[in-house]
Amino acid sequence: MTTWNTLRVENPEPYIVSIVLNRPETRNAISLELARELDACFASLKGDPKVRVLLFTGEGTAFGSGADLKERGRLTPDQTRGHRESVLRVIETMETFPIPIVAMINGPAIAGGFELALGCDIRVASDKATFALSEVRNVGSFPGAGGPIRLAKLVGRGRANLVVLTARKFSAQEAFDLGLIEMVVPHAELREATLGVAREIAGNSPTGVAAAKKLIRQSNDLDVYAATELSRALRDPLDKSADYAEGLHAWLEKRTPAFTGR
Repeated sequence: MTTWNTLRVENPEPYIVSIVLNRPETRNAISLELARELDACFASLKGDPKVRVLLFTGEGTAFGSGADLKERGRLTPDQTRGHRESVLRVIETMETFPIPIVAMINGPAIAGGFELALGCDIRVASDKATFALSEVRNVGSFPGAGGPIRLAKLVGRGRANLVVLTARKFSAQEAFDLGLIEMVVPHAELREATLGVAREIAGNSPTGVAAAKKLIRQSNDLDVYAATELSRALRDPLDKSADYAEGLHAWLEKRTPAFTGR
Protein backbone atom coordinates (compact mmCIF):
# COMPACT_ATOMS: atom_id res chain seq x y z
CA MET A 1 0.00 0.00 0.00
CA THR A 2 1.45 3.36 -1.06
CA THR A 3 1.80 6.02 1.62
CA TRP A 4 0.86 9.50 0.43
CA ASN A 5 1.75 12.80 2.06
CA THR A 6 -0.97 14.95 0.51
CA LEU A 7 -3.64 12.38 -0.35
CA ARG A 8 -5.71 9.75 1.39
CA VAL A 9 -6.82 6.79 -0.71
CA GLU A 10 -9.62 4.64 0.69
CA ASN A 11 -11.83 1.74 -0.38
CA PRO A 12 -15.24 2.52 1.19
CA GLU A 13 -17.08 -0.24 -0.66
CA PRO A 14 -16.25 -3.01 -3.14
CA TYR A 15 -15.15 -1.63 -6.53
CA ILE A 16 -15.20 1.98 -5.22
CA VAL A 17 -12.03 3.90 -4.36
CA SER A 18 -11.98 7.42 -2.97
CA ILE A 19 -9.15 9.88 -3.53
CA VAL A 20 -9.14 12.56 -0.84
CA LEU A 21 -7.11 15.75 -1.16
CA ASN A 22 -5.55 15.82 2.29
CA ARG A 23 -4.19 19.30 2.94
CA PRO A 24 -7.04 20.70 5.07
CA GLU A 25 -4.74 23.27 6.68
CA THR A 26 -4.48 24.96 3.25
CA ARG A 27 -8.08 24.22 2.24
CA ASN A 28 -6.57 21.56 -0.04
CA ALA A 29 -4.49 23.97 -2.08
CA ILE A 30 -2.63 22.29 -4.95
CA SER A 31 1.08 22.21 -4.14
CA LEU A 32 3.85 20.80 -6.31
CA GLU A 33 3.81 17.67 -4.18
CA LEU A 34 0.05 17.26 -4.39
CA ALA A 35 0.14 17.50 -8.19
CA ARG A 36 2.92 14.90 -8.34
CA GLU A 37 1.11 12.55 -5.98
CA LEU A 38 -2.16 12.84 -7.90
CA ASP A 39 -0.32 11.89 -11.09
CA ALA A 40 1.27 8.86 -9.39
CA CYS A 41 -2.01 7.87 -7.72
CA PHE A 42 -3.94 7.73 -10.99
CA ALA A 43 -1.12 5.73 -12.58
CA SER A 44 -1.28 3.21 -9.71
CA LEU A 45 -5.04 2.72 -10.08
CA LYS A 46 -5.23 2.43 -13.85
CA GLY A 47 -5.99 -1.12 -14.97
CA ASP A 48 -6.87 -2.38 -11.50
CA PRO A 49 -9.86 -4.74 -12.02
CA LYS A 50 -10.96 -4.18 -8.42
CA VAL A 51 -11.66 -0.50 -9.14
CA ARG A 52 -14.75 0.45 -11.14
CA VAL A 53 -15.49 3.95 -9.84
CA LEU A 54 -13.39 6.70 -8.28
CA LEU A 55 -14.71 9.26 -5.81
CA PHE A 56 -12.79 12.54 -5.66
CA THR A 57 -13.15 14.88 -2.69
CA GLY A 58 -11.36 17.10 -0.20
CA GLU A 59 -10.58 16.66 3.48
CA GLY A 60 -12.08 19.14 5.93
CA THR A 61 -14.40 21.97 4.99
CA ALA A 62 -13.16 22.65 1.44
CA PHE A 63 -13.04 20.66 -1.78
CA GLY A 64 -10.10 22.64 -3.12
CA SER A 65 -8.89 26.24 -3.02
CA GLY A 66 -6.72 26.22 -6.13
CA ALA A 67 -2.96 26.57 -6.48
CA ASP A 68 -0.92 26.95 -3.31
CA LEU A 69 -0.17 30.66 -3.72
CA LYS A 70 2.21 30.76 -0.76
CA GLU A 71 4.30 28.15 -2.52
CA ARG A 72 3.83 29.88 -5.88
CA GLY A 73 5.30 33.05 -4.41
CA ARG A 74 8.62 31.22 -3.95
CA LEU A 75 8.74 29.72 -7.45
CA THR A 76 10.53 31.00 -10.51
CA PRO A 77 8.45 31.65 -13.65
CA ASP A 78 9.71 28.36 -15.10
CA GLN A 79 8.75 26.47 -11.95
CA THR A 80 5.33 28.14 -11.97
CA ARG A 81 4.83 27.07 -15.58
CA GLY A 82 5.87 23.53 -14.68
CA HIS A 83 3.41 23.44 -11.78
CA ARG A 84 0.58 24.67 -13.98
CA GLU A 85 1.45 22.08 -16.63
CA SER A 86 1.46 19.29 -14.02
CA VAL A 87 -2.04 20.26 -12.84
CA LEU A 88 -3.23 20.38 -16.45
CA ARG A 89 -1.82 16.89 -17.06
CA VAL A 90 -3.63 15.56 -13.98
CA ILE A 91 -6.96 16.96 -15.21
CA GLU A 92 -6.36 15.53 -18.68
CA THR A 93 -5.64 12.16 -17.04
CA MET A 94 -8.92 12.40 -15.13
CA GLU A 95 -10.86 13.12 -18.32
CA THR A 96 -9.33 10.24 -20.24
CA PHE A 97 -9.21 7.80 -17.33
CA PRO A 98 -11.13 4.63 -18.29
CA ILE A 99 -12.86 4.56 -14.91
CA PRO A 100 -15.61 7.12 -14.15
CA ILE A 101 -14.72 9.76 -11.57
CA VAL A 102 -17.46 11.23 -9.36
CA ALA A 103 -16.67 14.47 -7.54
CA MET A 104 -18.01 14.74 -3.99
CA ILE A 105 -17.86 18.51 -3.53
CA ASN A 106 -18.00 19.05 0.20
CA GLY A 107 -17.20 22.78 0.31
CA PRO A 108 -15.66 25.61 -1.69
CA ALA A 109 -14.29 24.59 -5.11
CA ILE A 110 -12.31 27.63 -6.11
CA ALA A 111 -9.93 28.35 -9.01
CA GLY A 112 -7.82 25.20 -9.59
CA GLY A 113 -10.07 23.30 -7.19
CA PHE A 114 -13.01 24.02 -9.48
CA GLU A 115 -10.88 23.00 -12.48
CA LEU A 116 -10.21 19.64 -10.79
CA ALA A 117 -13.97 19.21 -10.37
CA LEU A 118 -14.45 19.97 -14.07
CA GLY A 119 -12.10 17.08 -14.86
CA CYS A 120 -14.52 14.67 -13.17
CA ASP A 121 -17.35 12.95 -15.03
CA ILE A 122 -20.14 13.67 -12.53
CA ARG A 123 -20.24 16.39 -9.87
CA VAL A 124 -22.33 15.97 -6.71
CA ALA A 125 -22.23 18.98 -4.39
CA SER A 126 -23.23 19.82 -0.86
CA ASP A 127 -25.66 22.70 -0.53
CA LYS A 128 -22.85 24.41 1.43
CA ALA A 129 -20.43 24.27 -1.51
CA THR A 130 -19.45 27.36 -3.46
CA PHE A 131 -17.81 27.72 -6.85
CA ALA A 132 -15.61 30.32 -8.53
CA LEU A 133 -12.95 30.71 -11.17
CA SER A 134 -11.43 33.73 -9.50
CA GLU A 135 -8.09 34.20 -11.28
CA VAL A 136 -8.91 37.37 -13.24
CA ARG A 137 -9.80 39.05 -9.95
CA ASN A 138 -7.33 37.56 -7.50
CA VAL A 139 -4.08 36.91 -9.40
CA GLY A 140 -4.35 39.01 -12.55
CA SER A 141 -4.39 36.02 -14.83
CA PHE A 142 -7.01 33.49 -15.96
CA PRO A 143 -7.67 29.83 -15.10
CA GLY A 144 -4.69 28.05 -16.65
CA ALA A 145 -5.57 24.37 -16.26
CA GLY A 146 -8.22 24.29 -18.98
CA GLY A 147 -11.15 25.47 -16.88
CA PRO A 148 -12.52 28.07 -19.35
CA ILE A 149 -12.32 25.54 -22.21
CA ARG A 150 -14.05 22.74 -20.33
CA LEU A 151 -16.63 25.11 -18.93
CA ALA A 152 -17.56 26.43 -22.39
CA LYS A 153 -18.01 22.86 -23.63
CA LEU A 154 -20.10 22.02 -20.57
CA VAL A 155 -22.44 25.00 -20.35
CA GLY A 156 -21.84 27.09 -23.48
CA ARG A 157 -19.75 30.17 -24.18
CA GLY A 158 -22.10 32.74 -22.63
CA ARG A 159 -22.32 31.05 -19.26
CA ALA A 160 -18.60 30.32 -19.30
CA ASN A 161 -17.99 34.04 -19.87
CA LEU A 162 -20.24 34.85 -16.93
CA VAL A 163 -18.27 32.55 -14.63
CA VAL A 164 -14.76 33.38 -15.83
CA LEU A 165 -14.93 37.09 -16.66
CA THR A 166 -16.86 38.17 -13.55
CA ALA A 167 -14.88 35.84 -11.22
CA ARG A 168 -18.15 35.70 -9.29
CA LYS A 169 -18.69 33.17 -6.50
CA PHE A 170 -21.73 30.95 -7.07
CA SER A 171 -23.74 28.98 -4.54
CA ALA A 172 -24.34 25.28 -5.10
CA GLN A 173 -27.90 25.96 -6.25
CA GLU A 174 -26.74 28.66 -8.66
CA ALA A 175 -24.06 26.28 -9.98
CA PHE A 176 -26.71 23.60 -10.52
CA ASP A 177 -29.02 26.05 -12.29
CA LEU A 178 -26.16 27.05 -14.62
CA GLY A 179 -25.29 23.42 -15.35
CA LEU A 180 -21.89 23.53 -13.64
CA ILE A 181 -22.77 20.54 -11.46
CA GLU A 182 -25.13 17.59 -11.87
CA MET A 183 -26.55 17.23 -8.34
CA VAL A 184 -26.89 19.35 -5.20
CA VAL A 185 -27.94 17.71 -1.93
CA PRO A 186 -28.17 18.67 1.76
CA HIS A 187 -24.70 18.66 3.30
CA ALA A 188 -25.54 15.84 5.72
CA GLU A 189 -26.60 13.62 2.81
CA LEU A 190 -23.60 14.31 0.56
CA ARG A 191 -21.56 11.18 1.27
CA GLU A 192 -24.48 8.77 0.91
CA ALA A 193 -25.78 10.52 -2.21
CA THR A 194 -22.37 10.38 -3.87
CA LEU A 195 -21.81 6.77 -2.85
CA GLY A 196 -25.25 5.99 -4.24
CA VAL A 197 -24.21 7.28 -7.67
CA ALA A 198 -20.95 5.33 -7.42
CA ARG A 199 -22.79 2.12 -6.46
CA GLU A 200 -25.04 2.40 -9.49
CA ILE A 201 -22.03 2.75 -11.78
CA ALA A 202 -20.06 -0.01 -10.02
CA GLY A 203 -22.92 -2.46 -10.57
CA ASN A 204 -22.86 -1.93 -14.32
CA SER A 205 -20.60 -3.52 -16.93
CA PRO A 206 -17.08 -2.03 -16.62
CA THR A 207 -16.44 -2.59 -20.32
CA GLY A 208 -19.69 -0.89 -21.27
CA VAL A 209 -19.10 1.99 -18.84
CA ALA A 210 -15.54 2.60 -20.08
CA ALA A 211 -16.65 2.63 -23.72
CA ALA A 212 -19.60 4.91 -22.97
CA LYS A 213 -17.38 7.38 -21.09
CA LYS A 214 -14.96 7.45 -24.02
CA LEU A 215 -17.78 7.99 -26.52
CA ILE A 216 -19.34 10.84 -24.55
CA ARG A 217 -15.98 12.56 -24.11
CA GLN A 218 -14.63 12.18 -27.64
CA SER A 219 -17.88 12.80 -29.52
CA ASN A 220 -18.15 16.27 -27.99
CA ASP A 221 -15.70 17.53 -30.62
CA LEU A 222 -17.16 15.61 -33.59
CA ASP A 223 -20.05 16.17 -35.96
CA VAL A 224 -22.91 13.69 -35.69
CA TYR A 225 -21.67 11.48 -38.53
CA ALA A 226 -18.13 11.17 -37.21
CA ALA A 227 -19.53 10.60 -33.72
CA THR A 228 -21.74 7.81 -35.05
CA GLU A 229 -18.70 6.14 -36.64
CA LEU A 230 -16.90 6.37 -33.29
CA SER A 231 -19.94 4.82 -31.62
CA ARG A 232 -19.83 1.90 -34.05
CA ALA A 233 -16.11 1.41 -33.48
CA LEU A 234 -16.58 1.31 -29.71
CA ARG A 235 -19.80 -0.72 -29.73
CA ASP A 236 -18.98 -3.56 -32.12
CA PRO A 237 -16.26 -5.21 -29.97
CA LEU A 238 -18.61 -5.29 -26.99
CA ASP A 239 -20.88 -7.76 -28.79
CA LYS A 240 -18.09 -10.34 -28.37
CA SER A 241 -17.39 -9.55 -24.72
CA ALA A 242 -18.10 -11.73 -21.70
CA ASP A 243 -20.12 -8.91 -20.15
CA TYR A 244 -22.45 -8.74 -23.15
CA ALA A 245 -23.01 -12.51 -23.05
CA GLU A 246 -23.63 -12.36 -19.31
CA GLY A 247 -26.09 -9.50 -19.72
CA LEU A 248 -28.11 -11.42 -22.32
CA HIS A 249 -28.15 -14.61 -20.26
CA ALA A 250 -29.14 -12.74 -17.11
CA TRP A 251 -32.01 -11.04 -18.90
CA LEU A 252 -33.30 -14.34 -20.30
CA GLU A 253 -32.95 -15.99 -16.88
CA LYS A 254 -34.58 -13.02 -15.11
CA ARG A 255 -31.66 -12.43 -12.74
CA THR A 256 -29.22 -9.63 -11.97
CA PRO A 257 -26.13 -9.86 -14.18
CA ALA A 258 -22.73 -10.44 -12.60
CA PHE A 259 -20.37 -8.43 -14.78
CA THR A 260 -16.66 -9.17 -14.75
CA GLY A 261 -15.32 -6.43 -16.98
CA ARG A 262 -14.24 -8.78 -19.73
